[in-house]
Amino acid sequence: MRFWWVLLLFATCYPANAAEDVVGSADPQDVARFPRAWIVNYEQDSVASPREFIVSGVEKIRRELRIDRKLRIAATEERVTYQIPSGTPLGEVIEHYQRVLGPAALFECRGRDCGRSNGWANQVFELAVLFGPDRNQFYIAAELGDRLISAYVIERGNRRIYAHVEVLHPTEAIEALTNAQLTEDLAGDGFVVIDGVQPRRDGSLPDASVEVLEGLGPRLRIFERQTVFVVCHLYGPEETTALVERSDQCGRSVIEVLANAIGPGAGPELVAFGAGPLLPRAGSTGSRVELVLPHRRHRG
Repeated sequence: MRFWWVLLLFATCYPANAAEDVVGSADPQDVARFPRAWIVNYEQDSVASPREFIVSGVEKIRRELRIDRKLRIAATEERVTYQIPSGTPLGEVIEHYQRVLGPAALFECRGRDCGRSNGWANQVFELAVLFGPDRNQFYIAAELGDRLISAYVIERGNRRIYAHVEVLHPTEAIEALTNAQLTEDLAGDGFVVIDGVQPRRDGSLPDASVEVLEGLGPRLRIFERQTVFVVCHLYGPEETTALVERSDQCGRSVIEVLANAIGPGAGPELVAFGAGPLLPRAGSTGSRVELVLPHRRHRG
C-alpha cells in the first residue's frame, strides 16, 4: 500500500507533461520554450499584413487602450501560447525569457509598470487566458536578426502561468522601421530614447551604437532649422562631476556620428547636453542617449 501512496505523491508533485502540444504547433526559431511547458494555442499567418509591435507599456483609459510606442509594419506573424507546469515560480519563467531575449531587448517591463493586464489580454493579444493580476505580468520586446519578437508572461489568479510569444517577419529592414518610429515619436512627443545606443561609462560609444546612429542620421534631416538636444545619461560608481563630464563628451561623440551621417549643411542644429546621473526617469535606469526638441511638450 505504501508503494502506491509514494507513486501517487510522485505523480502529483512531478507530473509528466501529459498535456501535449496542440496539433500542428511548433516553437518559434531560436526562441526556446520554458522547460516542460506545452503549447495550448498556435497561430501562423504567412500573408504579410499591417501589424503593430509594442515597445512600451499599455494603459486603459475608460474603454480606450493607450500605447505610447509601437512600430507599425507589414509582416507575417507567428503566435504561440504556452502553459507552464504547475508549481513553477513566476520569477523563473521571467528569467528564462530575459535570458532568451534580453540581449536583444528594445523594451521590457514587469508588474504594474506594464500597465493593465486586461488591456494586454483582451485588446492586444485577444486571448482571455492571458488576463491576471497586474502585479503578476512581464513583457519583453526584442529585435532578433530580421525578426521582431515579444513575450508576455502572466500568472493568473488561479496560479496558472502562461507565456505568450509573438514573432513578426517584417517585409522591410527592421533598422529602417525603428528609425522611422523614433523620428515620429520625437516629432510628436518632443523627446525619445535612441534604442540600441548604450554608451560606456567612460562616455565612448560601442561599434554597435555607432551603427545605429549612422542609420538614424539621414532621417533627422526632417528637423532642418530646428534645435535638437542630444542628452547623454551615464550611471556608475564614479563621482557625479566625473559622470557629467563624461556624458558631455558622450553627447559630442553622438553628434559627430549623426552629423557625418546627415551630411554637410543639412538637418537640425545638434547640441550636446551631459546629464550624467542627474536626470533619472522611471523605467530608464541604464545609461542611454535621448533626443529632445525643447519646444515640444509630452502628450497626455
